[in-house]
Amino acid sequence: MKKSVVVCAALLFLVVVVPAPVMAAVNFDLGIKAGVSMANNQWSDDDGTEKSLIRPTFGVFAVINLNANLAIQPELNYLTMGEWWTVTDGKIVETFSYLHIPVLIKARLAKEGKFIPVVFAGPALGILLSAIEDGDDVKSFFKSTDFGADFGAGAEMAAGNMKLIFDVRYYLGLTNAYNGTGFSMKNRNFILTVGAIF
Repeated sequence: MKKSVVVCAALLFLVVVVPAPVMAAVNFDLGIKAGVSMANNQWSDDDGTEKSLIRPTFGVFAVINLNANLAIQPELNYLTMGEWWTVTDGKIVETFSYLHIPVLIKARLAKEGKFIPVVFAGPALGILLSAIEDGDDVKSFFKSTDFGADFGAGAEMAAGNMKLIFDVRYYLGLTNAYNGTGFSMKNRNFILTVGAIF
């Protein structure tokens, strides 16, 4: 886990600090986005009856355009993980709120045009903000950080002085987020967002 955090921190450092001397040669943009996430965490004892947890998500990001086709996109997102399942007297809901910090390599599949398809992938660090199960605070049972990867596809559309973005991605948690013994839990999330680049 410590190695995962160090790797993600190093990538963030490279993105933020290293390009500083060459800012004049690189084009930077800022953006905002919002949408919905459909999480269905993977516990080692899941029996297949668990349902996806649908929640809003939102965030901000920077686009470091290396050239017309390639960009680095660090993000800060609010993202909810979890799942729910039915029991005899109702249902149980697990909700894990994270500050989700991916650093993506984004490839544009066309150099110009009003509609430009993109694909992207990269590592992501999650910082646990809260953990609630059936109304109870269970944060102490889960690790404070999570590490995984975001990957997906989308599009950029010209709209006056800005670009509209459409983004479909999947978050694959690679580490065990549970802090106890006997079980393991990995975060999984399908995310759809729309936003704008200024």
